[in-house]
Amino acid sequence: MHARIAGRRGRRVAALVVLLGTLLAPGAHAGAPLPPQGKRALLAWLKAGTYASSFTPEPEVHASTSAHGPYVRTWYSPVLTEDLRAGRVPFRRGAAMVKELYLDGPTAPPVGYSVMRKLRSRSGPTGQGWLFYETFDGRNDAVSFGRGLAVCTGCHRSGVDFLRSAFRP
Repeated sequence: MHARIAGRRGRRVAALVVLLGTLLAPGAHAGAPLPPQGKRALLAWLKAGTYASSFTPEPEVHASTSAHGPYVRTWYSPVLTEDLRAGRVPFRRGAAMVKELYLDGPTAPPVGYSVMRKLRSRSGPTGQGWLFYETFDGRNDAVSFGRGLAVCTGCHRSGVDFLRSAFRP
């Protein structure tokens, strides 16, 4: 009986060690903030610059090569950064990017944002696994928002798991 109890306790301790190791391992990003899934909360999160504390930025603001305005700077979440470095495609749930939109020149503050957040492990052929958001005026008046938005996926489907940015951390 004593050996049986010790065996159970040993298995529990081993399971706890594995769980803690998983949570504390590089790549476990429980504390990394993800873009909220609601429009109002997301806009507040963007305006607060919350992503800047843990996302990886492009080196500088640069001319845009897409429909996101004249100048942009993209920031990648820790999950997206790891997936890109590991060559992992499709990206995992929690992969996200924030693109700051600079309409008044590269030295002016950003006036809008584009966001992609991976909600499902599979993106699907129409991008339903991604939540898209874009505002050109820093308000939610004429915002594009939703999963698999055709206005976004029309271009993004040509990217790697819907990510078109050429930046690689």
